[in-house]
Amino acid sequence: MRIFNHFIKSLFSPQTVARLRFQGVGKAIGYIFFLIFLTSIPFGITFSMAFKSGIEEFEQSMKSDIPDFTLKDGKLSSQLKMPVIQTDDNQTFIFDTTGAVKESDLNKYNDVIAMLKNKAIITSGGETQAFPYQTLGDVTLTKQDVSSWINKLSDLLPILLPLIFLFIYLFTVAMKFIGVTVLAVIGLVLQNISRRSLNYRRLWVMSAYSVTLPTVFFAVMKLLHTEVPFSFIIYWAVASLFLHLSIKETPEPKA
Repeated sequence: MRIFNHFIKSLFSPQTVARLRFQGVGKAIGYIFFLIFLTSIPFGITFSMAFKSGIEEFEQSMKSDIPDFTLKDGKLSSQLKMPVIQTDDNQTFIFDTTGAVKESDLNKYNDVIAMLKNKAIITSGGETQAFPYQTLGDVTLTKQDVSSWINKLSDLLPILLPLIFLFIYLFTVAMKFIGVTVLAVIGLVLQNISRRSLNYRRLWVMSAYSVTLPTVFFAVMKLLHTEVPFSFIIYWAVASLFLHLSIKETPEPKA
């Protein structure tokens, strides 16, 4: 429970972060794993539900709404004269071989699966992934082939979704380690401004806890599907300010 108490206090207490500078680097690394796991749970749940719903919607649309098509040489073709757009419970499915729907048109949808002329696009839980058909290589697929593949994918969801979450989690942890390392370098400058004397190891530990507030904030915004302008600048400004306040809570070096 101590790690959870550190998490709560790191949201608002620079004094706590200053006291934690004596912690070992190993415990700070463990805290980063804990922080990312905690903030990834809401995203993992919403992503899994949206992904599963999207697959089911796509499977149903393949049976009833999509005409016969052919995927060849990286392009999707059919006899369709206008796009098929269906929305059900905030989940949207788009099938367009005419080129009328542009990738930028998908920004108005929260959760969407789109099969466009040159690529497939999936937006779920605030994350967008594009899959150009050319990456499939020199293959030819028909509606029947894709339907069979979707059926197999649906059966594999209980295994596939945890693997996807694990990959996203580990990637996010790796990026957070890089961010904490950069923030600790910024801390070397901030300590000179505050006239403190801290070694890099202690600054790294403090940085690991200083990113708690901006990490939680942007996780909540993602959960609410809320776009935050200048998010990159805000994240680094908040993290740097929190670290600066934490450094000021450490005692000044003796003359």
